[in-house]
Amino acid sequence: MRTVILSAINGRMGAGGSATGRRGRPYRTVVGPAKRPSLPAHQYRVGWLLRVNRLYGPSDRWLRSAAFAGAFQGGCWAELTSIYQISRWETAAVCAPYLAVRRYEELLGLPSHHLVALVDTIHRYAASTHSVMPELVRAPDRLAASDRLDELVDRAASSTALLTGVEWDELTRRLAATPTVVITPHRAWGTIAERLLGETIVADGIAWMQRYEALSRLLAHPVGQQAAVSACTSLAADPTNQVFVETVGVLDASDHPDANRYVLEQLVHPTNERAQYGALLASVRKLRFGHFTDAEMPGLAAIVQELTFDSTRRDDIQPLAAELLRRLPDTISAASRTRLGTLAADPTLKQVLRAGRLADQEASQRLVARLAGMVVALMPRDVPRFRDEVLPVLLDEMLFNPVFDIRLLAAITVGGTPYRRPLAAGLAAELSGATVLGAPVAPAMIEALRVLGGAEQRAVIEQLITASGVPARVTVAAAQAIGHVGGRSEDRFWSQAITYHAGLWQRTHRPAHAAALSGLTYGVGMTRNRAVLHRLRTDDRMPERVRAAATWWLNLPTVVYEGANR
Repeated sequence: MRTVILSAINGRMGAGGSATGRRGRPYRTVVGPAKRPSLPAHQYRVGWLLRVNRLYGPSDRWLRSAAFAGAFQGGCWAELTSIYQISRWETAAVCAPYLAVRRYEELLGLPSHHLVALVDTIHRYAASTHSVMPELVRAPDRLAASDRLDELVDRAASSTALLTGVEWDELTRRLAATPTVVITPHRAWGTIAERLLGETIVADGIAWMQRYEALSRLLAHPVGQQAAVSACTSLAADPTNQVFVETVGVLDASDHPDANRYVLEQLVHPTNERAQYGALLASVRKLRFGHFTDAEMPGLAAIVQELTFDSTRRDDIQPLAAELLRRLPDTISAASRTRLGTLAADPTLKQVLRAGRLADQEASQRLVARLAGMVVALMPRDVPRFRDEVLPVLLDEMLFNPVFDIRLLAAITVGGTPYRRPLAAGLAAELSGATVLGAPVAPAMIEALRVLGGAEQRAVIEQLITASGVPARVTVAAAQAIGHVGGRSEDRFWSQAITYHAGLWQRTHRPAHAAALSGLTYGVGMTRNRAVLHRLRTDDRMPERVRAAATWWLNLPTVVYEGANR
């Protein structure tokens, strides 16, 4: 049955080089994070994103802002633009409008909506969850609003029609502009929310950013939010689901009472540890935006304290719980404060509780300065009078912030610039040393390569998955990352890696090998290798959860699986 839009729409939408570079040039000093008085606001990072892409883009011509401003009129941008306007956008004195961001993409030869998706992602993490509309206001839509919304809703509720990321963006923008919209049958809200969630958790790159932004809008929509929250809670309660962290974590985009209640429920009685970790991540923003009621805060404080002191938890749960404990209002009992001293023996937890970071700042700054200096030195040209103070801040967040979402956002932001390829090469080179592999920062470096890595770095990740003598946390991190790193693995690699860890699991039944197998199955699913998934599903040497995971990937609706990266 065709879905129908019943409400009238009031008005229209608002207006709005090579990776190696020059060899032999000395590194330039880059200001580290400790020398900057405060982190830049998210608007400043958007301006920085535009500026760095212009200065270090493929053409020397745009190094001069006068030349760039002179060429700016054209394409999607109809107005004359001065160097002062370019400067105001790039220093965030004024927020660049949507069509200006699109014009940067055109002039710099970037993929369509590359910068738009990045700007939306940067804004969304910082924005209040009351914000349904994107902060980057789109240009007016040309088609009749009611007819176009009707068409998009009908396709999104279909079991066969594919939607691109741009179309999900348009659909949720139009829905956001009509907060009282009525769709019939009402169950179409649930169908749309379930499909959008499904595509989000199996998408990657720009396609993922577009869908995550669209899902966040739906979670804040006055009418659609209940269906969106229900889609997340239903999937998170299903033990056969294979993507728990994102499914629960995205509930931080909703202040609906059901979202709060379910996050707390997953903290206390989680479906599994991954769901509990997602609930901790959701609690970071929920606490920041005041979602939890006074009645809910004592329960949150109690479970966060329990997880902070529980050394049997996964390596990533305890530091995140400690960071959340640090952010809680002053509700810790005197007895608990006394117990905090027992955590001082763990250097990571000590740094999290003291400074909100995963390592000592002085020691970590040396790594950040080395990476930043190397990356800037490998840019295709010198830029007089430009000293990049944002890059070291982002690198510090990417490697040493205890909140995974903040690490991920920092990697995404740097990954949207010409710094991406040399930084990926630098991280891979660092990971080739035994000293770094044994350090706590190694998993964060591997996480960053999920976003930054290309085909060259994929080979490094493949080696770490089957290397002997590597810490278990590094092996597991590499197995969990392989599904996102650029390039493609041959079937021979999948077979060798799976056989290697299956053999070790059969002999030892150690959780690390089961986790590596689960990560590899996720990687096979993300890379759409159905032949290997079929083999995993029928291989009785595999842990049951691996066979169940392969079955889950194979049973994903075609419209979700095939449409997720459009």
